Amino acid sequence: MSPILEQILYGGSSVSMNLIGITRSIPDDQRLFRAQGLNKAILFKYPNFDERADDYANPILEDEEDADIGVRPVETGIYVPHSVDAPEAGGLAIYLRSRNSDVLLAEQFGISASGGNDAAADLRTLSLIDSVPSLDPFLLKACFEAEKVSVDARHWLISDAEDQQLRRLIRLRIEPIVRKAIEGGTANSQSIERFLEAIWNPELEEAGLFVSAFGIERGEADAIFSAWKGTTFYEYQLRRIAPRARTILNWLKSRECIPVDIRMHKPYETQLLMHIEKVGKLLETTLMDIRQILSDYETSFSAFMNGQPEPFRDYLRKIRSHYWLLGYCVSALTSVAHLDARCMKNNPSRKLYFEMIHKLLRQFDVALDRRREQKGAF
Repeated sequence: MSPILEQILYGGSSVSMNLIGITRSIPDDQRLFRAQGLNKAILFKYPNFDERADDYANPILEDEEDADIGVRPVETGIYVPHSVDAPEAGGLAIYLRSRNSDVLLAEQFGISASGGNDAAADLRTLSLIDSVPSLDPFLLKACFEAEKVSVDARHWLISDAEDQQLRRLIRLRIEPIVRKAIEGGTANSQSIERFLEAIWNPELEEAGLFVSAFGIERGEADAIFSAWKGTTFYEYQLRRIAPRARTILNWLKSRECIPVDIRMHKPYETQLLMHIEKVGKLLETTLMDIRQILSDYETSFSAFMNGQPEPFRDYLRKIRSHYWLLGYCVSALTSVAHLDARCMKNNPSRKLYFEMIHKLLRQFDVALDRRREQKGAF
């Protein structure tokens, strides 16, 4: 199995959405797509950062705020297995932003821009999914609700309790800024509540009023609020996976990472050590990018609360690029943690044999790779 296919199948819910399993118990007329072939596929996210940046550089270019590769460096693919009962046996992939995607979607699923209402609905659904950096159920659900697109709740794999808890956490994080921006000592609680409601409904007038208070066009409210919610969601998600990520990084830097049977593979020892070092640097860079984004947020937030709105205004203007980079980084860490947990299950000593650590490093490498090759078949 190719490491990219392994990532699609086993990388975790942030990077893949297995519609084969999800829709199995959902009636045909209530499934996510009208074209049933799409409901027998696996959606996945993959990074596609600027090729001019090296593996360890900041991949978001400040002068490309309007370019897809600058602002949306994570793309969406559709994996169609030859057999839905054995997706690991291979299949083909379609990438939504590739030049011939419309032709491939028409050939594989029979949907096109001129295909009527059902095809238009499916294309819109794919577009909405592609507008989010990861496949986390909470973010997808929020995206579809904001666009008033009805989807059977069974697709999201998130309980109402968890959804409400995340919404409360996001509200608590954003509320002080909203109050500071509009209060001025005179706004009443009802007015503030309307502004907070605009977080989840950018069509409300208050959403435009909020961004215009920072000198930003009202038409940007939807994109800014979506990115703001997403950034806050990733911040909380990071708290759950950061300890595991640090454990993995420390392990990669220690002698414990050396295979127990390294003497039997002496000819490959130098190559393995170089691979360990490379993966460790990629993981460290990912953590550093996250720290930088969150540090910028905290700095601008503190300045705003102390009466200096300019840094926070600048942060909001760049929040989309920060949102997409943070989405990639957190999803990559989540995938690495998920792969590590699968490998280390029932192995508290974290001692591995050569073949197993070689496979794990290959999986880590793909999960952290920022310029993944597009493959039409696996």
